Amino acid sequence: MAKPKDNAQLYGIIGVIAAFICCPPLGILFGWMSMTEAKKLGRDDTLGKVAFWAGIVVTAGWLLSAVAWACLGGAGMMWGNR
Repeated sequence: MAKPKDNAQLYGIIGVIAAFICCPPLGILFGWMSMTEAKKLGRDDTLGKVAFWAGIVVTAGWLLSAVAWACLGGAGMMWGNR
C-alpha cells in the first residue's frame, strides 16, 4: 500500500511566502490547506497556523489601510485639495 503524500509542509511554506510577499488571501488558503493536511496525517500543524494567521493579519492591514486611504482621499476632495 502506497504511503499518502505529505504536502503539509509545502503548503505551509507557500502560505507564509504568499502571506508576506504577494497575496495574503492565498496565505490564508494555503495555511488552511496545510493545517488540514497535517491533521489528516497526524503531523504538527504549526507552519499552517502561522501562514493562516499571517494571511489574516496582513489582509486586515491591507483592508484597513485601503479604508483609511479612501476616507482621507475623500476628505481631501471635500475640502477642495486636489
